[in-house]
This record gives sequence, structure tokens and C-alpha cells, in this order.
Amino acid sequence: SVTVTNIAGTNNSSLASLEFGKVTAWGFSGFGQTAVPPGATNVLAISGGWQHSLVLKSDQSLLACGTDSFGQETIPVNLTNAVAIQAGAANSMVLKADGTVLEWGNSIYTGIVGGLSNVVAIALAKTSGSLGMALKSDGTVTAWGQNFFGETNVPANLTNVMAIAAGDYHALADRKSVV
Repeated sequence: SVTVTNIAGTNNSSLASLEFGKVTAWGFSGFGQTAVPPGATNVLAISGGWQHSLVLKSDQSLLACGTDSFGQETIPVNLTNAVAIQAGAANSMVLKADGTVLEWGNSIYTGIVGGLSNVVAIALAKTSGSLGMALKSDGTVTAWGQNFFGETNVPANLTNVMAIAAGDYHALADRKSVV
């Protein structure tokens, strides 16, 4: 038997990273999102977006497959030291080892934020692509995007956050218990 170490979904398809750093994919592949990229070995993380997928390798480099209609699959040439990935609707986002965030692809929805530092986790809406989020090392959250329903309006008293998630039109934060 094979041990699955991580799973991710795209629009109508799925990805799984397996023990020993391999990747498998299945489901609808009309955009090539299940065509596992050559060299997808020593995999640390996977992320599925609307019509593309990202693979983070142990050497902190990225691979992508699927549609590249907005440049969401075109990995920036100068990208190094990636530690976390998020594939969105028509955009992609990476957290780098130095705590900065890089986003590329269609910026119409999120506005592609710059200048973030001390980031420890990232989140990106998968199908609308309209919300990006960053969890900072001090337990605070930054959010950006279209703000259709107030999803980027981070509450002023939101602190002690340990995890974040971005929905299409809502944001979630898991707080540490404060006794």
C-alpha cells in the first residue's frame, strides 16, 4: 500500500502527494491540471486552483501544470526559497523562507499585494480568486482582494491567530485559546 501525505483539489480533479515525494492526479483534465509535471519528485506540498496546480519540491522550487491563460502557471524566473504555495482561480501565491509573499497571474481579483513581511502562512480563494490572506508571525492577519462581502475587513481585535483559510467570499481564522 502507498501512504498519502497530502491532498488537494482543483476544479473537478484531485491531487495527492505520496510517500517518497511522488505526486498522482486524477479527474477532469481538460486544462491539463492533472498532468503531473515532469520532475515532480521530492515533493513537499501541492495546491490545486481552479484550472491549474502547483507543486513545491524539497529544494524549494516550484512546478506547475494546467492552464496558463493569465500567467498563473508561469513561475517567476527569480523565485527561490519557496516554503508554502497556494493556487487560486487565475493566480498563484508563494510564501518565501524570508517571510515575504509573491503573487502572480491575474491581479484583477486580488490586487497582488506587495510589501508583506514576517508572514508564516498564506491562503488564497480557490475558485473566485478574489481573496488573498497572510498570517503574520505576531498572530495578526492581513487580507486583500475584491471585498465583495467584507471578506478583507479583518476585525481590529483579531489576534493570536494560528491558522487561516480563504473562501470565495469569506475568510476564516483559528485563534489560540487565551486563558
